Amino acid sequence: MLLSCLSLVDMKWLIFLFFYLSTISAVAQNNTTEYSDILNSTNEIYIIDSISINNNNWIMNRLDTNIVRKWFSQLLPSSSNNRLKNRAYYLAGKITTNTNFDLLVIIEEKKKSDSTNSRIVYLFTVKKIGTYISFLETIITGKRKKSIFSTSSRIYNDFKIVQDYKIKLKEKVYSDLRMYKLNKAGRFILSPNY
Repeated sequence: MLLSCLSLVDMKWLIFLFFYLSTISAVAQNNTTEYSDILNSTNEIYIIDSISINNNNWIMNRLDTNIVRKWFSQLLPSSSNNRLKNRAYYLAGKITTNTNFDLLVIIEEKKKSDSTNSRIVYLFTVKKIGTYISFLETIITGKRKKSIFSTSSRIYNDFKIVQDYKIKLKEKVYSDLRMYKLNKAGRFILSPNY
């Protein structure tokens, strides 16, 4: 009965008001993930003497594409338009004991159409507020441009990282032992002598 008393103009305003109020209450995908939320989503890694950084035994929390783009965009390749295609990123742990920076373990898995897979484990340093500092590829396993990679790394409690780097290319194996040190600002510095 009330609706029959309203004029056509009043009905238009009522419909407009209904749509306006419904858009205000609509909830979009959360693109405002805070750095503290990211930290709370993973386990702390404690280093007594040293730990091996390997491809196994990680509790991996898959990162949403918005989080990767906002907080970890430095890991995305710049050569591709669709930089997240056939890739998945995971947060696997954190070391927050340093007073100047946090060290995050990020895992990237790549799947190609020919069913080959590769995995890269990164150490990613950020300031305590989440601002990017630097990253290091600590482990690369799988194939990349006709090369087979098999690396392993160990991180020590004084933030030294020793990397055993192996590449197989055309039936030859090349290996190298590298040592990095995290400076006070959270940058990975290649040490000239081991």
